[in-house]
Amino acid sequence: MTPGEALLNSVTIDGEPVSGLYDQWSPAEHVVLADNVQCLTFHDPLSGRSAVWYLDGNACYCGSHIEVVQRLRPEEICDTVAPWFDDLARHALVSSPTPLPDIPPMPLFLAVQLAAAWAVRNLADVRLIQSALLGKDRSADRPEDLPIAPRQLRRLLGTRIAPETLVVLSPFTDRPLRSQISFSVDHQIIHRFCDPETDTVFYLVWWEKQLDQSPSLYFPESRLIVSDIDLAGMIPPRILGWYMSTPDHVSLIAEAREFEAQDFGLGSASSLLASPENTVSPPTTPEDVSTADMISESWAFLHRTQDEPSESPAAEDPTRTRPSGSLLGRLRSLVRKK
Repeated sequence: MTPGEALLNSVTIDGEPVSGLYDQWSPAEHVVLADNVQCLTFHDPLSGRSAVWYLDGNACYCGSHIEVVQRLRPEEICDTVAPWFDDLARHALVSSPTPLPDIPPMPLFLAVQLAAAWAVRNLADVRLIQSALLGKDRSADRPEDLPIAPRQLRRLLGTRIAPETLVVLSPFTDRPLRSQISFSVDHQIIHRFCDPETDTVFYLVWWEKQLDQSPSLYFPESRLIVSDIDLAGMIPPRILGWYMSTPDHVSLIAEAREFEAQDFGLGSASSLLASPENTVSPPTTPEDVSTADMISESWAFLHRTQDEPSESPAAEDPTRTRPSGSLLGRLRSLVRKK
């Protein structure tokens, strides 16, 4: 008997024991967040769906989403996970990550749901602007007083994923940067970059089925998102949730190689930054990413707008029915230095 199955035997709903689950659903993982807060996750192997029950210390059912629990309060659960997300936001999100040994193992969908609930309460000042608003004579936000000019932002928006390792020019120093890691959360491909000269981290994000479109840009230190997609505000919690559910992110980022000129020919590097109108061949999805099939709606609970897609699934309850020429110049200068 698995820990999830053992816990299910002691769960009560409105004072009554659970008599059974609907077809195909089975208990998966028992996640203890605190003495009085625990989670029982479920999985449907046929559809790939996942769900969670929030339970109190006596294994009494409290709800199937952090924002709509009874007995427990959403703030009570958020206070339990806040130290972990505070640390991830200070380190892994914006700089060099540090290990967090006290985080219990948990599935990605649950980590993202918890991160979303924490983010709407702690990252409400993130600035979201559309790419069309990047005027030619305006600068965007500043990470540690280093301006990000609209020209650099527009150049990043022209980035497209290609079969080769993703390389872009830093918007801060024009230095070629190699993607440190890439991963997939809720059908979005996320690439992490870090400019070692300024110690500044930023992210490029694509929908898995829209890799030929402009990416969303996220600068966590500036609290700035440049995006034209719906629910762009979910980008930070998706990243934080992946970090929480993937302890290996610490070593993956620490061991990531910096860009070296011999990694790419000039032609290959320039093609990675081809402008949208010149992009012909469709890119491929990275093979080493892990995909979560469930989109957390914690953000949508507090920040839903009329133009957001209505088909985004909520957590289910199993018991209920043109590139800049400077890139080539920069690469050539590196080659000459070799």
